[in-house]
Amino acid sequence: MPCKKQTDKYMFCTNSHYYEALVQYVNSKSSEVEIEKNCDNILSGTTLYEDISAKDICKKFKFLYKSFSKYHGKENYTSNSFTDYDCDFLNYWLNDKLRKNVSDVSINVKSFYEDIKRDDKELFSKHRELDNYLYDIDPEILENMKLLYELYDNAGNIINIMKNNVYENEQKKSCSVYTMECDENYRKAMDRCINSNDNFYNALKTFKDAYDIITKPSSNESNVCNSSEFSFFPKYDPVSEKEKEKRIMTIKISSTLSVLSLVLPLIYKVKKITSITVNI
Repeated sequence: MPCKKQTDKYMFCTNSHYYEALVQYVNSKSSEVEIEKNCDNILSGTTLYEDISAKDICKKFKFLYKSFSKYHGKENYTSNSFTDYDCDFLNYWLNDKLRKNVSDVSINVKSFYEDIKRDDKELFSKHRELDNYLYDIDPEILENMKLLYELYDNAGNIINIMKNNVYENEQKKSCSVYTMECDENYRKAMDRCINSNDNFYNALKTFKDAYDIITKPSSNESNVCNSSEFSFFPKYDPVSEKEKEKRIMTIKISSTLSVLSLVLPLIYKVKKITSITVNI
């Protein structure tokens, strides 16, 4: 289906395990990425961090764009190649790369994409929806996305290990490492919801409901994943605790007001009686 804007900005993260595999595929094709054309004039003279040029980001973006079809062995770029989540991911990926590497705050995602497309119109003509789709993601929301993206990816890796006990991963991380990362990222993400962040909080609750299975004890004694290694996921919820505190405070205030409503008339009556007694 063609790209379209989503009302839920975090939903693409549910597919992050697939997208991360796609990113790793692109990273493994560095020699092919290097020969991508028409990136020489992208934001020339722009200051970047981490020893990466705008040209490098352009080449990676173009290769990633084409890899949605190539990764599955399909050499076609029809309008049905992208899903709405794919569009969200491309926007997220480009935002993340530019925010991490471009020091010029005036550079935005849309203008960067327009520069890329200008010299390679044929490639991007198959997905015109992207023209009006890519936009600057608020830095706070971008950080939320990064945490949720990593949570889904880590959970996917844990599930794979639990099911197979063998897995292919370039970094060869152990299950305990994924568990620790998932646990810590969940705590960080939940803490970001304390000061009213309902959409992100709901997205985290959706993740919890989908993946709390990874915290359950396994019937397979040879399983290399130990559910007891989780300290925060899935029970940690500072938002709920804060709401409880608010309710308790509300009850206390209500109780105080109720008591005052009873005491004040009595004080008035006592004063009135005292006044009458004095006058007598």
